[in-house]
Amino acid sequence: MDIEDLKFKTITAKYLKPYTKRSPTETMQFLRWILENIFRLDAQDADDACVDQKQDKGVDALLVSDTLETVYVFQSKFHNSEKATLGDTDLKEFTGTLTQFKTSEGIDTLLSGKAHEGLKAAIRRINLKEKIEAGYSVEGVFCTNASLNGEGVDYLKNVDEITVYDSKKIASDFVDLDANAGVNDTFELNTSDSEVIDYQTADGVAVKIFLANALQLTHMKGISDSSLFSRNVRYSLGNTKVNKSLISSIRDTREHKNFPLYHNGITILCDHMNAPSEDKLEISRYMVVNGAQSLTSLVNAKAKISADLKILVKVIALGGDEMLTDKITQNSNNQNAIKARDMRSNHGIQQRLKREVANIKNGNYELQVKQGETITKGTTAISNEKVGLALLAMDLGEPWSCHQKYKVMDDSYSKIFGRLDVTGAKIIALHSALEVITGSLGSFEDKLFGYYTLTTYFLGYVVSEIIKSDDTGKNVFKNIDKVVENGKLQEFLDVFSSLASTTVADLNAEIEDLREEDGFDYKRDLKSSKWCRAMCGKLKASYIKDVKRKKAEPISTLLENIL
Repeated sequence: MDIEDLKFKTITAKYLKPYTKRSPTETMQFLRWILENIFRLDAQDADDACVDQKQDKGVDALLVSDTLETVYVFQSKFHNSEKATLGDTDLKEFTGTLTQFKTSEGIDTLLSGKAHEGLKAAIRRINLKEKIEAGYSVEGVFCTNASLNGEGVDYLKNVDEITVYDSKKIASDFVDLDANAGVNDTFELNTSDSEVIDYQTADGVAVKIFLANALQLTHMKGISDSSLFSRNVRYSLGNTKVNKSLISSIRDTREHKNFPLYHNGITILCDHMNAPSEDKLEISRYMVVNGAQSLTSLVNAKAKISADLKILVKVIALGGDEMLTDKITQNSNNQNAIKARDMRSNHGIQQRLKREVANIKNGNYELQVKQGETITKGTTAISNEKVGLALLAMDLGEPWSCHQKYKVMDDSYSKIFGRLDVTGAKIIALHSALEVITGSLGSFEDKLFGYYTLTTYFLGYVVSEIIKSDDTGKNVFKNIDKVVENGKLQEFLDVFSSLASTTVADLNAEIEDLREEDGFDYKRDLKSSKWCRAMCGKLKASYIKDVKRKKAEPISTLLENIL
């Protein structure tokens, strides 16, 4: 993103348009955009965080991160003047605002005072007083599309409690998800073999529907590297029943004339299209949102394609309307059963995480967000579904829910992924930690229990809780991004693996006691939050006891050089 994109006319036209129905003011539209694109929240959570009424206390949103034990207080200033800058005046006033949120007494004063009811409701809804009493820190976030001037820079040198997202920082942190979407080229389609149906919506979206010769479609750029399908909810799924049927129809030349009767067709979205002649259609910056499997099958059986083999093609010129692109993508995919993971694959959170994982310097990782996605040779593949379970177990502390795999991309999606501290670096760290745990599973005396799927997540949960029970360990988890970015991940994993081995030994003893009491059914117990919490408490206590007896090193010693 360029800083120029944050100027009033550009940002309102290019980025804030989808938010107009969710908030009447440009300031709050801008803040919602920040919450979703910079702070990684889901749309629902962004709406919940915002205080949508004019605040005499200078608070536009409140957000709690339980994993970071931090309360974020937001203030937003949106300027229509290109000459506007952010100085120290607004920041000094914001500093005064933050003091009211740092103590339970201050919160009581806010609730009993003349603050707007919208702010009071938000304070109660997030249980702010209880969070502050529990030791949560308070951080201010000042958001503006203006630039920070010299006075503002000087003021922040002595203030640690405020982070400013001005035009420069926003442009630096923003991930432009659509920058490389589709094929940025032109392609010419021959329409001479078919009647063309022209259609135009009330909003000016142009559509052409016709039968296209299949061979010409195989010449579209981006099929081999899947860039043509970047907005498809999934890529080619390989040797599925549908694909086998497609290839069978392509190879049987007798069936070519009937192909349009069997096939739903493909949908091509483009920015613009024009007809240079009566039988030609030229499209620019195009992508296929439904038909990845069909086009891949055609390429694989290209030698068998005859002039009789035609495919129904729908070409839609959107002019860059991203909201409509998403709706068309979701509603046009119906040849194979669509899973929740497929529908989340193009979600902003998943695409940002994919970019972040790929950009990590220390390592070579790739996040898989779509079925059938090809992974670059030499990279470590990370499934977003699997890492969602790792986050659920080790970050949120709910290993007993990991058998409900379908919820990762469905009911629990926002809770798992829609948090500002879920980054590409954290995904790599927790995925790697889950992987090193597998080396300890063979040490379980009960092999069936040891290799039971939920055992891995439970073990990861316990080791994480043991580490977090120490202030140094808690700090490492809170700053796991730095561990990865500073090249210290392997040192962290060595500690994690060692603790896993120790925990397995202790767990063997605990399970033996339970068996003697005839009170252990791992297929039942590992799905019980009560059992998992209780057993975790025993294992933590056992480790602490070993530390006191000098049979084990304190977590602070093990991790002292990690950060």
